[in-house]
Amino acid sequence: LGLSIISRWDVVRSQPWTVNFAWLAASAIVCWLGVVWLMHLWRVIIVHLSGKPLRFWTAYRIAVLANLGKYIPGKVWSAMGLIYFLTEEGHPAPAAIAATVLHQAYTVVSGIMFVSVVLGAGVWGKLPVAVVTTVLTFALVILYPPVFERLLKWGLRVMRREPVVLRISFVRAIVLYAGYTVGWIIYGAGFWLMSKGLGIPEGPFWPVVASFGGAYLVGFLALFAPGGLGVREGTLAVMLGPYLPPGLPATVAVLSRLWMTVIELIGLLPLLFLRKSGHVDKSH
Repeated sequence: LGLSIISRWDVVRSQPWTVNFAWLAASAIVCWLGVVWLMHLWRVIIVHLSGKPLRFWTAYRIAVLANLGKYIPGKVWSAMGLIYFLTEEGHPAPAAIAATVLHQAYTVVSGIMFVSVVLGAGVWGKLPVAVVTTVLTFALVILYPPVFERLLKWGLRVMRREPVVLRISFVRAIVLYAGYTVGWIIYGAGFWLMSKGLGIPEGPFWPVVASFGGAYLVGFLALFAPGGLGVREGTLAVMLGPYLPPGLPATVAVLSRLWMTVIELIGLLPLLFLRKSGHVDKSH
């Protein structure tokens, strides 16, 4: 990425780079709303499965703290954090595991489908159409409630945990899927607004939003990279290539990492106010 930026430094320098704080503020707000929206969907799932209430701010605290686990190699620590904090709040372990696994499945599958639909066949490279169709169909079938419940029961049995009944209708599954797709759009829109806030070419909205989603997914699935560090930026630079001036994608990709990290840190600030106001139990 550094070599790419240096080799095209003339292009980078030629950009206006006019900071617009209104657009940057809009970017931060939209990104934060995306995080809150996905957290809300996860909260809906756990409440539905466990039958126990989970207050909004409690769910927010759990989500933002567990999110920090993605910076530890292995990619399991965020999910383990969600499960741990949920059991600390009194939710049964099987329901906590089921909700977390279902949340991850909806996130990944909806992201793959969204990126594939927006960017078309180009995102899959030279893979045969039959292979791509099979993969996408298999991904959707996994989310079909009866199929997912069987897979989940098998996994819980292997872990020597009690089985859990999903009780998710086909209609509710479709609504959840649509909700997670909206989450990808919101999060990608925040990235698009960041470019406007820096005064550089932001590119066409939908391809850029989908490119950010695709890069985020690749970084998420790269088990060896904490937080997708390096992998997400490299993928994003490649995917933005057709939509931005040569030399600019790598710079934008690096800046996006810095910007999104700042937003994640800002997202921790409400926890300080929650603790001071007494909304957070001292045992946590």
